[in-house]
Amino acid sequence: MSSVMRDVEAEAERIIEEARKRAEEIIREAKKRASEILEDKSYLVELTAERKKLEEKIELEARRVVEEAESTARKLKERVSARVEEYAELLVHVVTGIEVE
Repeated sequence: MSSVMRDVEAEAERIIEEARKRAEEIIREAKKRASEILEDKSYLVELTAERKKLEEKIELEARRVVEEAESTARKLKERVSARVEEYAELLVHVVTGIEVE
């Protein structure tokens, strides 16, 4: 039972880590793109504003991805916890000889 819980926790942590990595990648790409755009000095003012908008949009998306992953991980942990309780109760019944329907 504890191995199931560890597996689910590991999966939840993996999901969160993937979301964080993806968020970092999105931000890194946005900064790279913004830097490339800024090399063209003739559009500097317009592009700076666009870059800021893009960075804000990407940052929001990255936060959403991380929050979604954390929510998924939280739900997985709750399901595992409920299953562990069910198995523990079943085990108690088996050990005490109480028949479970």
